[in-house]
Amino acid sequence: MSDWPHQTRAIEQVKALAGEGKQRICLTSPTGGGKSRMMRRLIEWNTERGGKSLLLTNRTMLFDQTYKGLCESGIDCGARAAGYDPAPHLPVQIAMVQTEEIRVHKSSKWSPHEANLVLVDEAHNNKGASVQKILDWYVDRGAVVTGFTATPLEIGGIYTELVVAGTNSELRACGAHVPCRTYAPDEPDCRDLKPQQTGEFSEGEVVKRIMTPTIMDRVFDRWSKLNPDAMPTLLFAPGVRESIWFAEQFYAKGVRSAHIDGNSVWLDGREYANSQAARDDVAGLAKDGKIKVVSNRFVLREGIDWPWIRVGIMATIFGALTSYLQSGGRIIRKSEGKDECLLIDHGGNWWRHGSLNADREWKLGDTNNSKAAERAERLRDGKEPEPITCPQCGAVRLKGDTCATCGFRHSKRSRPVIQKDGSVRLVEGKIFKPRTIRQTPDTEKHWEQMYFRARRAGMTFRQAEGLFFREQGYWPPKTLPRMPKDEADWYRKVAMVTRDRLIEKAEVPVS
Repeated sequence: MSDWPHQTRAIEQVKALAGEGKQRICLTSPTGGGKSRMMRRLIEWNTERGGKSLLLTNRTMLFDQTYKGLCESGIDCGARAAGYDPAPHLPVQIAMVQTEEIRVHKSSKWSPHEANLVLVDEAHNNKGASVQKILDWYVDRGAVVTGFTATPLEIGGIYTELVVAGTNSELRACGAHVPCRTYAPDEPDCRDLKPQQTGEFSEGEVVKRIMTPTIMDRVFDRWSKLNPDAMPTLLFAPGVRESIWFAEQFYAKGVRSAHIDGNSVWLDGREYANSQAARDDVAGLAKDGKIKVVSNRFVLREGIDWPWIRVGIMATIFGALTSYLQSGGRIIRKSEGKDECLLIDHGGNWWRHGSLNADREWKLGDTNNSKAAERAERLRDGKEPEPITCPQCGAVRLKGDTCATCGFRHSKRSRPVIQKDGSVRLVEGKIFKPRTIRQTPDTEKHWEQMYFRARRAGMTFRQAEGLFFREQGYWPPKTLPRMPKDEADWYRKVAMVTRDRLIEKAEVPVS
């Protein structure tokens, strides 16, 4: 199989940046875009020119899968992880971050691999202090570091260059993705749910809102109606205990199901220690249709190669775009005989983050919170259509008064919101209400004062705007002096945006 155009383009861009002396490169591609293949191509290129390569990952499941994939592709590599026999003489090494930290940088039990190319798998998850210490060590010695991720968020302090390897529409065109049909039958009441610094909501709060008395009946009923052939399904739960509970409940209703977490596998009423063999057994049974639903909280959100999954159930609330895209990316991958996939969203993620089919623009410095705020602003300003749910069948669409799925016509927007006691409250109207913008004779003066306060306090422009609203009772227009010209700068700290990127104060003509 030859490389797809977006893969070839991205590989050449990484090579060119490395040739220019750039050492911190992030390559982003949607899930299913062939990041493993691109990593192999860069390793092969580096080996051909006499270099040594190191591939870093931080999860056992991803390590086992990646090591197996490299070996099967003909790359002879050493494994730097517990349970493997090391082969330090080989020019290509795959390493667990935790093992490198303990055996190289803490105990000096092992010598570091003298790599001139370091690849970081799932870069959005490999950004902690231990990873940065390892990467800094290699950069200081002239190595080129390239991180790979479908969601380049929260990593602006690690990488300086961004290579975009394809969009969702490009991946559908080349046969890597299938279109996703989304249904939103209901959602929990999240009006007072506040995101944490990571963009996620607290697990305890999500569990309380999702696990209402009627949740299982609603999940099972909609899954049965939308998936009458019981095609392979991946369920995302708000916690590990809740994931096991969903698997047990499906099993009790006669639907053979399984659960996987970092430590164990639940199947047919029994719990087993998690191992590659146990996961492979579950995957094989699910692929053959013998297991209908596989439930999890975290471990199947990224890195798994199960393109035959046809249906996704989001029985949780994803506060962070990263979690939503990584999880949804498991179901949109193409496989033989699979022309589309189905997402059943019980968490309100469809309006919070948008369609899994959508192309997204990325820039280094993006965070989960900034992307959420950007989306909300676009929807409020009418720059992006707010999605619509059909009150008859729950299908999500972007426009029009007629549901393309069931043909039902309706003029009012509405969402069934589930209360803590399991009752339904029908919420009508747009989710993102337009803001009331005013300008008084003192507005410009108040904003100028706010600008300097925010600059001293280390606030972003968006935070300054919110504080302005709380103190003045209205939103200022975005055309005032000392406001950013570029929309992206609204999510940066005031002190970090130079004066040339701000709207200038009009000069008063001399009479």
